[in-house]
Amino acid sequence: MDFDVVVLGTGLSESITAAALSKAGFKVAHVDNNQYYGGDEASLTLDELAEWADSRAASSSDRTSPSEYFAHQRARYSSISRSSSIPSQSRQYAASLAPSVVPAIGPHIDSLISSGVSRYGSFKLLEKVAVYDRPGFVQSVPGSKEDVFKSKALSLMEKRRLMRFLVFAAGEFEGKKELEGKEQLPFLEFLREVFTINDKPATAIVYALAFCASAQEPTLPALQRIRQYLRSAGRYGASPFLVGHYGGMGETAQGFCRTSAVKGGTYILGRRVVAVKSHLPATSSAFPNEKVASAGSDGALYTVELEDFNDPLTAKIIVTSSDYMPTTTPFSIPSQPEISTSTCTTARCIAAIDKPLSFTPTDPVEETPDADVAESEDGNEDRQAVKLATPSYEVDTAILVFPPGSLVGGSSTTAAHALVTGEGSMAAPRGRWIINISLPLPDSDTILTSTEELLRPYLDAALTLTAPPSAGAGTHAAKPLFTTFYAHHHSTPTTSITDPGIIVAPSHRPLITAVADEATQNAEGMFWKAVEMLGMKRPPTEGARVSGGEEKDEEKDVEESGEIDSFWPPLDVAEVETSDDW
Repeated sequence: MDFDVVVLGTGLSESITAAALSKAGFKVAHVDNNQYYGGDEASLTLDELAEWADSRAASSSDRTSPSEYFAHQRARYSSISRSSSIPSQSRQYAASLAPSVVPAIGPHIDSLISSGVSRYGSFKLLEKVAVYDRPGFVQSVPGSKEDVFKSKALSLMEKRRLMRFLVFAAGEFEGKKELEGKEQLPFLEFLREVFTINDKPATAIVYALAFCASAQEPTLPALQRIRQYLRSAGRYGASPFLVGHYGGMGETAQGFCRTSAVKGGTYILGRRVVAVKSHLPATSSAFPNEKVASAGSDGALYTVELEDFNDPLTAKIIVTSSDYMPTTTPFSIPSQPEISTSTCTTARCIAAIDKPLSFTPTDPVEETPDADVAESEDGNEDRQAVKLATPSYEVDTAILVFPPGSLVGGSSTTAAHALVTGEGSMAAPRGRWIINISLPLPDSDTILTSTEELLRPYLDAALTLTAPPSAGAGTHAAKPLFTTFYAHHHSTPTTSITDPGIIVAPSHRPLITAVADEATQNAEGMFWKAVEMLGMKRPPTEGARVSGGEEKDEEKDVEESGEIDSFWPPLDVAEVETSDDW
């Protein structure tokens, strides 16, 4: 089976790349070792999650030799533990291995619209972002001018300082005197030094607006995230973030795979990659386009062999997740250096619960009348008939932030973020919710204690919000129906693979608000690299792009012009009609 490109792995970056290449007219085969889409960003039912945990927690006494993929996966995930029993309705849950939210303005949302993938998925606005304060209570996060004005916990002076900062952060701050020479200053110090913002307001800005992992993160990238936050609010509603239905990025990755299949992509799931063979001369250290034409009638330079699959796949180039690359290269390229990697680790917890979290604010809230005031016969208000409404703080889809040092037994140096999803985002059946907790670990080489011990204080603190003060003294916090704890090691190659025809997907930061955008940016980079390796041209400037609104045969376009003019070609009529809602 002959292809232009074979893509190994259905992670978000690989899936976006496959869709873009298929829409550009290339012949694509997409392979995954797993039976599901999404790779390390997959959305799994609780049955699948239990199987996922068991397969990666296999002990060293297991005599079966794991595939190259599972050898990488067992190195990527460690300290795995899960509940022994699985609750009922387990297949109605969608738990994400990489919890994330999508900013309403950014590369990912642009790709969803431009590619037409938006018609394959649905999203829900994130209801709230709050900072954990104490058992049963949270601190509200002022994310707009209106929030600042309404806050009763801020003094007039604090409101003025916050307003000044929000106006600064929402604008073009690069080159401003406030930032000059302070781009690498720790962000918390910047807030205190330049805007005199301290205490709880500073904590909320650093960890719940900028989503910093620690107080030492530099100022410039933190400000850029806040600007995106502020500008995203209002595009689709009050919230700046969208949460994907059915677990998030795993479902979105499947949408991009579907787009690739519609444009001719071939999909093979649940097949182990046995071998990747190169037909390049051993002395090749570059990938001149002439080699594609001289490699044979089909230009194949690589062969991919799959388990229980008779026909090998041949391709001109390979796009792959790092988990499919052998630990020792089989390509016999003398110039290839050893690959050094830097690793960061995130401790994760996925918990299913049967009570909603209530984000009861620490600052007092004024009670408001529940109904119109009734008037008595003499025209006076019957004040006895006024019923005061008890506000409901229950959330279905929200983010709870734990700043460093906020919990006894928690981390004193890094912040944890908990994404709560429920029936509203199709992540759980009615009356059930999923809490997905992420805690970056500063020293990732060795985990001195289990991830369950690290994250149990955060889970217990989050569960105190299921017994809000308004429920009365006899109300007890929820107990988890199911839990999975694990450590996720994110390996980032510091030296790229130099095999001339293999593109390895870069890793992205595990930041909850950055996963989707960074995966999309990585995919665009891989797409243009593949286009150049396949002998097509990229226009030198924006002005060189082909204009016109007529429908075109994309494959004919590629062959005749030899130029790919954009990451996503214009949508056809049917795609435009279904994308108008966005």
